[in-house]
Order: sequence, then structure tokens, then C-alpha cells
Amino acid sequence: MNLNSFAYVAEIERCGSINRAAQNLYTSQSNLSIALKQLEDELGYSIFKRTSHGSVPTPEGYLFIQSAKAILAEIERINEIPNRTGSADTISLSCNWSGQILQTLVDFKQHHHSVNEDTYRETSLRQNFECIYENLYRLAIIDCFHSLSDYYRQEAKNTNLDAIVLKRNLPAMALMSKNHPLAKQKMVSKSEVYGYPLVLFEDYRDPDRIKTMGMENLNQILYLYDRGGILDVLQASNSVSILKVGTFVDLDKHDLIELPIHDFGESYDVILLKREYYQLNNREKEFIDLLCGRL
Repeated sequence: MNLNSFAYVAEIERCGSINRAAQNLYTSQSNLSIALKQLEDELGYSIFKRTSHGSVPTPEGYLFIQSAKAILAEIERINEIPNRTGSADTISLSCNWSGQILQTLVDFKQHHHSVNEDTYRETSLRQNFECIYENLYRLAIIDCFHSLSDYYRQEAKNTNLDAIVLKRNLPAMALMSKNHPLAKQKMVSKSEVYGYPLVLFEDYRDPDRIKTMGMENLNQILYLYDRGGILDVLQASNSVSILKVGTFVDLDKHDLIELPIHDFGESYDVILLKREYYQLNNREKEFIDLLCGRL
């Protein structure tokens, strides 16, 4: 039994056909059939039963294939260790939804004429913690209310993560269309903002955020999971979003405007998460320095 055997059965199961699997594996059908027969003889049971509809896993074969896939996934994770530890000098970053961070990464790569295979993901605050716990990404950047900053930093410490504050007390802004009835004002109040439907990122459903924002009794709220969706809603309606300053870039391009909320009573901190043992590589350090200068 070898790793090729695991790849063979996984591909046969995916295709439902030895012939199609052989084509995808760049081998002949006869060679793949022989390899499968040798594996089944070694195991002492059949992995597939041949039917008029193709190759279907037997009960034993189904369990074997699940284990084979798990082994292949672990091998892939082993091969990815240089990227997960930073020795490949790549950037591996998960963050909250932020056009500012993505634009900074694009500018960074263009300036350095980089061909490195960097990875980037936008997701919710809680999922960013999970990305670090599960070693899916080496770094995560979250933004949270200043009053909750110590809570999240302590949560990171309790799970052997470093939580490094990149910026404190960034103001909250009301984001809206330039055609919005409030858009001609220099600043707005919280009550004015809450007089219109809100469109917010899904992680704002967190009870702590809802309480901090005083939204317990509001029912005109649309929660979305992506930046593009929020842009579409803001452009097409009188909805308002509440975000930290600079979350979106090129506001003019999208016919949007952000206004200070003078009585919001809360600001945002931006925090970098990583495992305690992990040391940033040179490119990650340079990128974080550039980002801090823009926050």
C-alpha cells in the first residue's frame, strides 16, 4: 500500500469510473485496474463494486476512501508547512471585510514586483480566530470596538495567540450613497442614522456589538457577508452602514460618502493575531508596516 493507492481510489470515487479516473491520472485503464486489484487483494476486501452505472464504493470501500482522503489532506498540509511557517517568505492573511487591507496588499505586491504566492481571505471576526487556531492562515487582522478590545486580546492570550494592537481608537463612520438625504451634512447623529435601514456585515450580529451600538430594538437591519453586497445596497437605497473610517477605498468611484457620527460613543481598534511561536517573515513585516501607515 502506498500514497498512489490512496490517490487512485479517491479519483475513482470522484469520477465514478475507472476509465475517466485513468484519464485524469494520465495512466491507462488496464494499469489502474491492476493497481486497484492489487490493493483490494492486500486489504482482503473490495473497495468498489462494478455496476452498469460505474464504480460504486462498497461499505468497506467507503470507509477506506474516507481514510485515504484524510491521509492525502494531511500530506498536502505537510507539503504546505513552508507556507504555514513563513519560511517561503509569503504573506498568509485572513482579515475582516476591508477594501483598505486588500488594496494595501495589492499596492505592496505591485511596488515590490512580487511573484510570491500570497494568500488572502476576508471573513468574520470569529472566523479569523478559527483561521489561526486551525493553522489555515498565519496572520489575521480583526477590527473590534475599543471597549471590547481587552476582551478579545484576553481570549487570544487564553488560547496561546499573540494579539498585537496595530491602531487604537479609529472613529466610527456612517457610510451612505452621495444621494442619501443625510449626505449633505458634515456629520450625523446616531438617532439620524438609526432612522434609516442599516446594512451591516454579518459579524455585527454578535450580541456584544449589538448592545454596544444600541441596536437591540432595531428591526430594519440587513446583514450581509461580503463587501460587494453592501456596496450594491448602499448605492441602490437609503440604507446606511456603520464601519470604521477607511474600511472602503475609492468612495468617489462608488458614489459613496462617509460621515462622522458625533455621538456614537465608540471607536475601533485594529488587532493582529498570530500564534505565539510564529515570527513574521520579512515580507509580512514590511506589509504590516505599510498597512499601519494607512490605518
